[in-house]
Amino acid sequence: MKKFMSWSIVAISFVLLMTSVSKADSRQLLSSNRDWDAFKLSTDAGETVCYMISVPKDKSPKSLRHGNPFITVTHKPAREIKNEFNFIAGYKFQRGSAVNVSIDRQRKEDLFTEEDGAWAYDPKQDAAIVAAMKRGNSITLAAKSGRGNATSYRFSLAGFTAAHNAITSACR
Repeated sequence: MKKFMSWSIVAISFVLLMTSVSKADSRQLLSSNRDWDAFKLSTDAGETVCYMISVPKDKSPKSLRHGNPFITVTHKPAREIKNEFNFIAGYKFQRGSAVNVSIDRQRKEDLFTEEDGAWAYDPKQDAAIVAAMKRGNSITLAAKSGRGNATSYRFSLAGFTAAHNAITSACR
């Protein structure tokens, strides 16, 4: 029950960040795949958004309050957006800082930050990150909080490809 509640909080927060949600919006769980859940959102404006979401397995340092971090990959077909990678930390990043992404301790990418979110610089980088995630076992994101604390989050990629297939099929 506790896991369900944390997922619900994360999913609701994400939906509120993604779009202006009204009572007519509807969200449908497409699939739960190990450490990833896939959703389809139909807005009252007629837009369909498909996204997948996961929460970290490890947070570092353990001595800090981390908020509710999560990562998503989103498709927005009406806007011709595919594989948009997003990391929400749950706290504001240090101004002008970047988030370092490492997949299986090999591939290194930097994401730009704004407030508590981090994104790839362009669709080509989004696609490269998602392709590496499909082949990987874990993804680690290292960031610097607004207070100057170095933080790190490790996410499992178990179920990533199945969740990605689900959102890709639902949002063609």
